[in-house]
Amino acid sequence: MAAIQKESAVPVRQFDGRRVLAARRAAKLQRNELGRMLGLSKDSIGDWERCDSAPSPERLPALAQALGQDLNVLFPRLGPPDLKDLRCDAGHTQAEAARALGISRLPLSNAEAGTRRLNDDYVQPLADLYRVEVEVLEEAQERSFVKSGAPKLEDRPPQTLGEKITSFLQRKPLSDGEIADAVNSAAGFPAVDAAGILALRTDSQESAEVQASLPPDSLFAGLGAAFGVQPWFFADGEEVERQILDRLEFLSLMRSEGVSVAARGASEGVSAAMLATLSEVLVRHESAPRPEEG
Repeated sequence: MAAIQKESAVPVRQFDGRRVLAARRAAKLQRNELGRMLGLSKDSIGDWERCDSAPSPERLPALAQALGQDLNVLFPRLGPPDLKDLRCDAGHTQAEAARALGISRLPLSNAEAGTRRLNDDYVQPLADLYRVEVEVLEEAQERSFVKSGAPKLEDRPPQTLGEKITSFLQRKPLSDGEIADAVNSAAGFPAVDAAGILALRTDSQESAEVQASLPPDSLFAGLGAAFGVQPWFFADGEEVERQILDRLEFLSLMRSEGVSVAARGASEGVSAAMLATLSEVLVRHESAPRPEEG
């Protein structure tokens, strides 16, 4: 089931119950134990993990803390915060925030809805309550007044091949001809020209034809060489997950056969973010429907 991204539940942070399930298992917590930590029933935790429902946004910080996870890792942000997001990230309901400031809910409600700006006297106390700088609070207030229905392109990770190429061009400016040279070097022959790279970069209708004309893996290898990154950065997310799982199964087979697989690098250990992502992939793989045996 897809991640829950309803405006009423999680306006900017992405909630995915599978991440919660993976993090709970990693923390060796039972549902009832996690529920006790949050003052909820185990059934509520189960509903979240099955993506049948989502917690209110102001619960996400406490949930991440209970699971021993970074809030931005467990519930990644889909865009910059508005006033409501800052309040929720601080773990306050609107009523709690108003009570802490000694005011009614109306000024906060109006500001979050983008109908009336905060009184200047409330700005510094509210920034202190939300544990942010005044400038951050004021920028969030501006976003509350110019809300759009979906995150802008620059506010979310690149999804398509064209978006990924464009993203790397911002870090390392290259001409279409230079990128074509790198791809052709990986292919071993002149397989694409600058016009073909332009089609890929802009996700035009010709993009699929260009990709089909290239030898397997040469495009991603060439792009990786051009920008100095791993070819995986340009692959489809599901394909990357499949390759990771294939390699994990290979390592498992080698170990079961008594073959020692030497570990190289990783002198600093595996990051919490990487472990959380791997747990999520494994949980999703385990819960995927299996084809029926004939």
